[in-house]
Amino acid sequence: MMPRLKSWLLSLALVTTTAQAGAPWSWLNAKLTRLDDEHQWLHAELAQLPPMPAPQPHEHAGFHSGITAQPDAVRWIQIDLGAERALDAVVVIPAMLGAAEAHGFPRRFRIDVSNDPLFAESTTLLDQTHGDVEMPLAPWFVPALSVKARHVRFTATKLVPKPHLANQFIFCLGELLVFSGGRNVALHIPVLAPKSVETLPTWSPKHVVDGCHTLGLPLRADNLNGNGWHSAIFNRAAATSSVRVDLGSVRDIDEIRLIPAHPRDYPDRSGFGFPQRFKIEADEKILFDSTAADFTNPGDTPVAFPTPGLRARSLQITATRLWERSGDFVFALAELQAFAKGQNIAREATVTSSDSTITAAWNHANLVDGRASAGVLLDEARWLADLSKRREFEVRLTFLDIETKLAVRKAQERAVYLALALAALGIIATLAFLFHLRRSRRLEMEALRQRISRDLHDEIGSHLGSIRLMSELALREDGASESLEEIHRLAGEAAESMRGIIWLVREGDAPKLTSLVEAMRQSAGSLLKGIEWTLASPEGGDAATASLEFHRQVFLFFREAVYNIARHAKAMRVSLQITWQAKKLRMVIEDDGCGFDVSAVTAGNGLANLRHRAGVLGGDVKITSEAGKGTRIVLEAPLS
Repeated sequence: MMPRLKSWLLSLALVTTTAQAGAPWSWLNAKLTRLDDEHQWLHAELAQLPPMPAPQPHEHAGFHSGITAQPDAVRWIQIDLGAERALDAVVVIPAMLGAAEAHGFPRRFRIDVSNDPLFAESTTLLDQTHGDVEMPLAPWFVPALSVKARHVRFTATKLVPKPHLANQFIFCLGELLVFSGGRNVALHIPVLAPKSVETLPTWSPKHVVDGCHTLGLPLRADNLNGNGWHSAIFNRAAATSSVRVDLGSVRDIDEIRLIPAHPRDYPDRSGFGFPQRFKIEADEKILFDSTAADFTNPGDTPVAFPTPGLRARSLQITATRLWERSGDFVFALAELQAFAKGQNIAREATVTSSDSTITAAWNHANLVDGRASAGVLLDEARWLADLSKRREFEVRLTFLDIETKLAVRKAQERAVYLALALAALGIIATLAFLFHLRRSRRLEMEALRQRISRDLHDEIGSHLGSIRLMSELALREDGASESLEEIHRLAGEAAESMRGIIWLVREGDAPKLTSLVEAMRQSAGSLLKGIEWTLASPEGGDAATASLEFHRQVFLFFREAVYNIARHAKAMRVSLQITWQAKKLRMVIEDDGCGFDVSAVTAGNGLANLRHRAGVLGGDVKITSEAGKGTRIVLEAPLS
């Protein structure tokens, strides 16, 4: 029975709990206070971090390993930075294919760096091989703390099932970035990936370092009306249009980055205006040439070109095959960036073009204002670090919610135990109270028996003693008639007292008041012989009861009063009236006898006994009498 009760109480507690329901239960589990504080801190920190961007699908999904039947098969991919570098961080971005979720990201993995291509000696930057990870579509930002290395290897030690094929396991990556000196030095570098799959244009080892990934542009959204630069509108794709940025002087340039446009009035056209074929020149020197083959539209991802050792004053992008808009053709960019030691030196440079479309949203200045079409461009490394921190905090929140639910359940279990303990204490207290009542009742009954014993001794004993004495006198005297008459009277009174006492014992703990009236009626008939008397009482009051002690005191009060009338009043008529209500009994005894002066009475115990018994009852007695006009006695007592 007790386990069922505990289960029911626990179920009730769980039903009545709300989700953040930790606070009301903290008094039963101090851990909830710490969890709640951490919960609030995490939410405050998340409010300061950039939101996770909407996933950006594109043709170059990333790297895909070969398929294996063993989930614990080891697969790895390795990149060569070309020279030893002091690393700032390694960033891993999951691949996305179709649905907006991570595709093929391993459950367990490790990231190592080394100067040895065989990794005979290496430094581990991150080891996630001891427990499974749940991978949202978010980056892993791994600080390298300026460790020097040339090679970076990502090793998967627990693969994931290929979608819809439970017995085939794979490992995929979207992008692998390595930051050194504030820029990604892993762009377009050699990749080594044994046991990999190459199914162009989607999967290829080289896609893991092409700068295109699902997270899109590093920006903070705003509501400014600035899309970038826009060429003239042409009626054929094979038109030529160019835009030029003058840096003002010859500068070192480590990387050139093109930011595709995505104007708000074309919400479904990412990569707006990005040319299908183009070339990049620095001071008339060609740095990149894609005029002979179409370039994959990057969508909402930056297009970066490493240019280590480059020194130039001007940069020019020439489009030779334009992007189709709506039956016409255009060339557009949101921003052109040139980085030197991690700083964009193209901000607010001079922009010229072979042609252009000038509006409030499209103009030359918008090409170098530090904005994309949707907002301000951010430092990519810092942005990825913040997104990685958001992932960590959101994963921690998930586990925190689980911990909170377990802690609340623990508190609820303690509440159940406390409730059961209180219930047990209540039962024990109730049993103790009942035992106390029973014991008190026994003591009360014992006291009543003692009082009855005294009554027997006082009433019957005194009468019997008188009878014995009278009988002895009668035996000594010649004329014994008067003594015998007195013996007869005393014997009658003794019998009457005995009947009253027997009635008190026989009636039980709470006799009905009608029984008390009947006992008074019988007693009056015996005591008032030769006197006309009447007794009036309520009709239909059988349900009213009072304690045995109440009956005893009232009955003895009645007998004392009637006995005094019979002995001293010389009355011809006696009127007895008894009434009661819910909380009070009233008894009136009147006679037409000789009466007396109440204030002058000093001898005898009759009136004193009446007042004493009225006091025991917690009531009040009024005695009025006058010589020659009879006596009236009124008793009022509570029915308690």
